[in-house]
Amino acid sequence: MMNLPDAILLAVLGFITAVWGYKLARLWVSLLSGIALGYVFYQYSSHELQAVLTPLVLFVIGFIVGAMIGFAIFRLAISLLAGLAIAQSLISAGLFVANETVLFVLTIVFAMILYAIVDKFLALVFIIGGAALFFIGLLAIHLPMIIVALLTLLIILLGIYKNIRR
Repeated sequence: MMNLPDAILLAVLGFITAVWGYKLARLWVSLLSGIALGYVFYQYSSHELQAVLTPLVLFVIGFIVGAMIGFAIFRLAISLLAGLAIAQSLISAGLFVANETVLFVLTIVFAMILYAIVDKFLALVFIIGGAALFFIGLLAIHLPMIIVALLTLLIILLGIYKNIRR
């Protein structure tokens, strides 16, 4: 059984995840990509380059470049992996001839389609996951089921409004 502070914390985290989780994940991926590329620029630059630019400047340049491309690479990687999985499944099912050219073409076609819609799917995952956490947290507070259900529905609608509209 969950105690009251834990239930409230779970409901709050669920709310944050449902409404802002996708944007926070995008920010997190961008920050991590920026830190990684900044570290690479800092650590593996030549001595001649470090003599002209300080290592801190190299880190900042790498961080900015990495943060700018971080989420695009993440989205592309997800799309390519999912496209490959779909293509391989269709070939394995005997719907297409099994060769590298067909696999490559199908992977690219499905990756392009998925790339266009992956933002919406990821947003839905955060909305549903956050709403589920919110629901569990409110249930643990022992609110009436009708209130829990209505508040959870409102959170889902708010999450859709904040994440999927464009």
